Amino acid sequence: MSLMLKRTATLSLVAAIALLFAGCGESKVAQCNKVITVANKAATLGQQFGKDPKSSKGSKGLTELATKIDAIGTEMKAVAVNDEQLKSFQGRFLTLYQDISKGLNDAAAAIDKKNIRDANRFLVSLQKSSVEEGTIVKEINTYCSGK
Repeated sequence: MSLMLKRTATLSLVAAIALLFAGCGESKVAQCNKVITVANKAATLGQQFGKDPKSSKGSKGLTELATKIDAIGTEMKAVAVNDEQLKSFQGRFLTLYQDISKGLNDAAAAIDKKNIRDANRFLVSLQKSSVEEGTIVKEINTYCSGK
């Protein structure tokens, strides 16, 4: 009987460990936090850029910001998420960062060519991107908070 009890206990322990490891995938909250952390870096960059008069002057500041946004896009792409809705948010952020980077580079090129009309057009499109970012942030915060 003792042997049977040992086998049952061992089997139970093995089953418990297997269930523990099977359920060890990252929670939705942990995945949300990863995506939001990267998104916050992009938002912080934009805020810093707007406050720093030296970096926001001329085309060089715009291309530097575009390079930093590209790096954040790469970081966002590297975030591993399993949740389908979070993958959708991640994809929207990636598209947004690509659009912002392109807009910044296009505006910088227009400034270098002294084409003020095009530069203003690109800057207006960047303002629209800012609105889109706000929409995505609101949606992901609602989703991640479970409301």
